[in-house]
Amino acid sequence: MSIKLRLVLSNIAMITIPIILFFFASLLLTIVFLGDFREMASFLPESHNYHKSKQQDTLLFLELKEKSVVQPDDLLSMDYLKSLDERLNDLELGLLIRIDDNIYYSTADLKKVNTQELPMFGTEKSFRSLEEVGENTYAIKQHDFFLSDGSEISLFLMRDASPWNQFVKTFFPILFSLCLLILIVTNGLLTYFVSKSIIGPINRLKKAAKYIESGNLEHSISLTRNDEFGQLTKAFEEMRLQLKASHMVQKQYEENRKELIAHISHDLKTPITSIKGYVEGIRDGIADTPEKRDLYLKTIYTKAVDLDHLIDELFLFSKLDLGKVPFDFEKVNMKDYLADYFEELSFLLENHSVEASLNFAFKQHGNYEVSIDRDKFKRVLGNIIDNSLKYMDKEKKEVTFSLFNTLDHIQIVIADNGPGILEEDIPLIFNQFYRAEKSRNKLTGGSGLGLSIARMIVDEHKGTIKVESKPKIGTKITISLPHNTAGEVKTV
Repeated sequence: MSIKLRLVLSNIAMITIPIILFFFASLLLTIVFLGDFREMASFLPESHNYHKSKQQDTLLFLELKEKSVVQPDDLLSMDYLKSLDERLNDLELGLLIRIDDNIYYSTADLKKVNTQELPMFGTEKSFRSLEEVGENTYAIKQHDFFLSDGSEISLFLMRDASPWNQFVKTFFPILFSLCLLILIVTNGLLTYFVSKSIIGPINRLKKAAKYIESGNLEHSISLTRNDEFGQLTKAFEEMRLQLKASHMVQKQYEENRKELIAHISHDLKTPITSIKGYVEGIRDGIADTPEKRDLYLKTIYTKAVDLDHLIDELFLFSKLDLGKVPFDFEKVNMKDYLADYFEELSFLLENHSVEASLNFAFKQHGNYEVSIDRDKFKRVLGNIIDNSLKYMDKEKKEVTFSLFNTLDHIQIVIADNGPGILEEDIPLIFNQFYRAEKSRNKLTGGSGLGLSIARMIVDEHKGTIKVESKPKIGTKITISLPHNTAGEVKTV
């Protein structure tokens, strides 16, 4: 139930519930003080009587009216009037007959009624009405008629309504106070429960916000409601989960940053330490022959080149990570591009005694155009090949390039027969400074950034790169690039 509907229903309840409770309270008080609700009805006008034409006093009144027309003289007979006493007593009624301005007959309970205070002749009332007569209040039915000699006859059938009148005067303040009390209590309770249903969820959200403010992102909240608070709680919980995920990413990023600094420090310190050692050897005269000096200088130069390469890798990695490397994309025929690169690469592979092959596993006229940055993509291929050559451990070294074509992508697969990668290491090889060879010795060398840079460049090409490897069998790296059919780019 929505909060809006709940407020509307509570406002309706604040009106209807007090009315219902007041009605039942009034009924209960009436029964307590009058004995029976039906007694009250006898004091009310005829139009409010719940029996209406079925009342006994109405039947008696009709009987007297009929007799005044058919047998008016018998109506005034004392014997007849005396015969009505028992019926009048049973009905708690009084009968008074006025002839002109004089009282002709009255029952005992009406002896003190002053005829001057009774309604005038001609104001006949067949229905019951409440009239003040002296100090008392009566429910009166009046019937007027003429005798044969012209006398004015008024017949009054009367019931003392003073108890009801007194009841109203006495208990009206009580009923008013009771009504006010019911309104206050009902509205107070409804306000309490409605506000509790609103304030409760707000307090829970406030408490959860305090946890988040203090850095505790583990405190979850759940509210099984379908109203606005349920939607707000769901959004709050989603925000908490996103903050938690962001915090985990930030934490991982911080750990990676610390690891990056540690690796940079190590990989920079190693060649610098070597350079310092060889320089000191020359200064101290350890390299006392031209051959030794040449060897020392050659080593110093090699270490400086390695250091320069590492700094270049770090610089490129940082710029890629910040997204500040410009890319010059152009539409390229990947078959021709890969053939040119393979021809250029073959000289390097020959120097390392590596057999290389290039396979085109698609139709001659298939779609093998993609949009790439030539230099950056060449860096990807070069980093992959360098990584393969470092770890080659077979007598017969092999590297195979394969090109596949699909409707949406082209795939470049580079496979070698090196030592392979352990299964648990495969998800980590694209991490910065990661090396499958844990010792970081000078034989394998490298910065550990090559495959990380390759992945980042492929990501910029909207492509994917993945690794498959089996220990002692070899490694296969697959690069998938989407076909480029949009935009006006340079065609090669």
